[in-house]
Amino acid sequence: MTRHLRRLGAAAGGGLTLAHNLLAARRHTAMPSQLGAMALIRGMTPDEYDQVLTLYADIHRGRRPDWLKRALCRLAGDRLVMVAVVGKAGCPRVVGMDLFYVTPRDRREGTIHEGFIGVHPDMAGRGVGTALRGAAIAHFAAQGYRGISTRISLDNPASLASATKQGFVPRERYRDPATGDERQYLVRWLRDAN
Repeated sequence: MTRHLRRLGAAAGGGLTLAHNLLAARRHTAMPSQLGAMALIRGMTPDEYDQVLTLYADIHRGRRPDWLKRALCRLAGDRLVMVAVVGKAGCPRVVGMDLFYVTPRDRREGTIHEGFIGVHPDMAGRGVGTALRGAAIAHFAAQGYRGISTRISLDNPASLASATKQGFVPRERYRDPATGDERQYLVRWLRDAN
């Protein structure tokens, strides 16, 4: 019985988080398109949903994103998911993604959270992740956020380097209780820097 109550509580909390993020996303303008050196960077379109889930699973050894991330992609992808695409018009291939949402801490601090950034291994090391972050910084500054928060494992030097290059600064270091990984919580202040 206790296990079922915990699950019910978690589902209710997740539902509130989803509702809050969908309301926040309605206030955003759609993510603009810009041509990067390696890919077109823009908000996700509905027909790219399956490609985004496949890219996430490819990067996570077959594990799909949780239901909340899937719902955000499905319902507000053009406002919360930035993608990097290559290929011909009408047949774009998603090679990178950057998913955002607002956590309770972000609501208190006026930030938005970069919940996942990933680049297809074929495109690694070509600046796609840096281009995604750079476009996100410009977009979310225009939406009125004070900053962008992110959490990065210390064993991911490429992501740490990309974040540092884009102006993210460490605020705390911790051990993730779920994975045991040592991680950093970083923020890229956009205005009114603390």
